[in-house]
Amino acid sequence: MVYALLYGLGIGVILSSMLGTVFFFLVQNSIANGFKSSIFIAAGVISSDILLIVLSYFNANLFPSGGYAENLVRLGGALLLVIMGIGNIRKHSKPQFAVPVYNSPWLLASKGFMLNALNPGNYISWLSISALLINVNHYTLGERWWFYVGALLSIFGMEMLIALGAAKIKTYISEKFMRRLDLVLGIVFLVFAVVLLWPLLRNLLT
Repeated sequence: MVYALLYGLGIGVILSSMLGTVFFFLVQNSIANGFKSSIFIAAGVISSDILLIVLSYFNANLFPSGGYAENLVRLGGALLLVIMGIGNIRKHSKPQFAVPVYNSPWLLASKGFMLNALNPGNYISWLSISALLINVNHYTLGERWWFYVGALLSIFGMEMLIALGAAKIKTYISEKFMRRLDLVLGIVFLVFAVVLLWPLLRNLLT
């Protein structure tokens, strides 16, 4: 359970490092409305992640179990990671800070919820993770939920750190910085793809 929790914490850090619309909205809101208001955005994001986890959890259970299913999940997960890795390496992102116009805690939470939930990449990521935990890592039900707890705690913690250091972070978020981060994340995704594929490659080579 401790390993599952730590694994979840690590995955949460990686997911939080992707500079999407939530990240930019969180930074700009913290500068415009203060740190406390960003807690509501983070709460909305976590709420949508919980919903996506529940949906992906039940959908991942539809995958057949066994060695054949494990190979399929490994191949599918590795393919997704390769696509994400190459996409990140080729991407040339530019900082896009939206000016927040919300002051109501409920509106801020709703905005965070919608920005996160309406990104199809988030659902695909959680579905892949859920399938990996069930068919590859063979986690028990308890271990899976410890993983999810770790991931959600990590995501919330990272978002609070981003909000807390928003003013300083914004000065460093240049096109050059984002390019470097995209490269690092792209390499991380490709390394994870190799790790997923390694048991299959090892069987082919022996």
